[in-house]
Amino acid sequence: MDFGSVGAVALISLLAAISPGPDFAIVTRNCLSGTFKAGVLTALGISCALLIHVSYCLFGLAIIIQESPLLFLILKYLGAGYLFYLGIMLLKEKMSPEGTPAETRKGNKHRPFLSGFLCNLLNPKATLFMLSIFTQFIDPGMGFAGKAMMGGVVALTGFAWFVLLSYMITHRLLQKHFSRFQMVITKAMGIILCFLAVYVAIT
Repeated sequence: MDFGSVGAVALISLLAAISPGPDFAIVTRNCLSGTFKAGVLTALGISCALLIHVSYCLFGLAIIIQESPLLFLILKYLGAGYLFYLGIMLLKEKMSPEGTPAETRKGNKHRPFLSGFLCNLLNPKATLFMLSIFTQFIDPGMGFAGKAMMGGVVALTGFAWFVLLSYMITHRLLQKHFSRFQMVITKAMGIILCFLAVYVAIT
């Protein structure tokens, strides 16, 4: 395996994760509405979705998705619809008497994982990103294990970044500043997700 290619894939994956997008927005939202654990669960959900993208790339299904306009449109509109749904939920969110988003009181520990998982899984740009990684940096002659390892680098890099982001957002020195503007940030994330939904749908 070419370790230079591994490094390039890790760097590109990190830059893609850092750039503002649905994954970034949903991790930020879940951290502000919950705890560091909520952020980690969201990051885990995103990484599991990335592994699914890796899996169908390994079996060549990404080419079918790319070459089938109808299938890609279905995926695109499902993704846009879910992002818009998340955005609307954030815009409708209200504060509880304790000063935390009302949804936090429900205590559904599985929701952060599920929201991160679906957010990435239904994002058509994640499909195209993974396909570009496989076509640009992976030699067709590379064995299955090597390809799987390269895909794992993408998922692990994303997980590491979003865990770090969760730590920074929920750190006690920063959390008190975030808490003052928690609902403002929550509404802003809702608007961003709705905007991204429209952008995904029309591009």
